[in-house]
Amino acid sequence: MPADVLTIIEEPEPSAPECGQVLIRTTAFTVHPGDLQTIGAYPGKATQPVPAGLEATGVVEAIGPGTRVAPGVRFGGRVTVFPQPGAWSQWIVADAEVVVAVPDELSDEVAAQMLANPLTTVMLRREAEEHLAFGDDGCLVQTAAGSSVGRLVTGKYSPARSASSSSRTGP
Repeated sequence: MPADVLTIIEEPEPSAPECGQVLIRTTAFTVHPGDLQTIGAYPGKATQPVPAGLEATGVVEAIGPGTRVAPGVRFGGRVTVFPQPGAWSQWIVADAEVVVAVPDELSDEVAAQMLANPLTTVMLRREAEEHLAFGDDGCLVQTAAGSSVGRLVTGKYSPARSASSSSRTGP
């Protein structure tokens, strides 16, 4: 149960970001399998709270003095951040190098997945193409493509070369 491994704590609002940092008010975050592995690694063992989460979307509340930011990142603008330990927080002070502007047409929930999932998709596809035991015959069949990564593999990454399948049991 989440209550057995997670504790919500109140922390003060962060101070102004320093040079090279961006202060973000979080509006959405993802729950990746890696997040769950991190949480499960410390049950009852951590002496200090372990910040959870690695990817989030939010609004830029401040940019540190002299900070160079990616194109489109501005005060009041929507951004996503990855990897950012502690992304399940209300406020994030992130290194500017991991902050990316979010296109207006994306919802916060979709934007919160826009960095890690495509990278995972590319790595999975590359591994499938280069795996010595299987080789690449130009076709990839994937089952259980209901996840965000699965939908990227079967629909967006290479629709002409991919297929998905499902199975059912019973009559």
